[in-house]
Amino acid sequence: MSKYIFLDIDGTLYSTTIGKIPDSAQEAVRLARKNGHRIFLCTGRSLAEVSQYLNMDVDGFILGAGAMVYADHKRIFDHPIDAGSIARIKRLISSFGLGYSLEGSAGAYCSPKGYEKLLWYFSGGVTDKDKQIEKAMENCTYPESFGSEESDSIYKVCAFGEEWKPVYPAIEAKLEAPFILTKAMDLKEEHFCIGEITDGRFTKATGIDKVLDHYNADAFDAIGFGDSANDIPMFEKCRIGVAMGNSTPETKEAADYITTDILDNGIWNAFVYYGLIEGEQ
Repeated sequence: MSKYIFLDIDGTLYSTTIGKIPDSAQEAVRLARKNGHRIFLCTGRSLAEVSQYLNMDVDGFILGAGAMVYADHKRIFDHPIDAGSIARIKRLISSFGLGYSLEGSAGAYCSPKGYEKLLWYFSGGVTDKDKQIEKAMENCTYPESFGSEESDSIYKVCAFGEEWKPVYPAIEAKLEAPFILTKAMDLKEEHFCIGEITDGRFTKATGIDKVLDHYNADAFDAIGFGDSANDIPMFEKCRIGVAMGNSTPETKEAADYITTDILDNGIWNAFVYYGLIEGEQ
């Protein structure tokens, strides 16, 4: 029976260490689709930030952590954040000295501090500044002067810092409803944190609901793969939640199964474990 497979991107499908999707994961996705399973990328990234994946052999996308959904090349759900709320969130993040990015349909627009953080994130270990900028542009990530909430629809705001506590909890305490802050990444050794601010009424689980409704499918046939806290609603919606070996502790705790690290054939091994594909890597 066909399964509905929901794959997070960053830390699950895409590795910052090598700056790409591991070959074994690419092959696992190809074979799973060949076997009749439906594949959806389920990410906090915006439409622009998945531009390099739009021709990937998948059935659709859940973007902005559930705020925009595509299935069968159609946009079936769309709920951007209003400009007034974006302005207030920007002021709040800046008041704590953090950088930010505004993730929209056409690009991700960064404050100076946020841009420097994302240049490092997308570098894949490259230190040459021009090449870092080139890699960021491949991911449609730009300085804020390229556009903002006045010129694009924004679906998520990311706050970039070096340590989670005490700054991020303080930001969370000042957020106005319905907005929530979720720990997306906390790389302690690299002093790199990402906090995602989204409309709390919409999560990755919301996106999965929209996809399953579109196909008249049941959550019993859904499997979610992730590595961070914003993937936990996905695990709760799907019958099976799979955490990568490199996941945060709270993500592993919420999962039904923990596979190997992203760079240790994590996607491939989990696909084999659940019978989505056959073979050894």
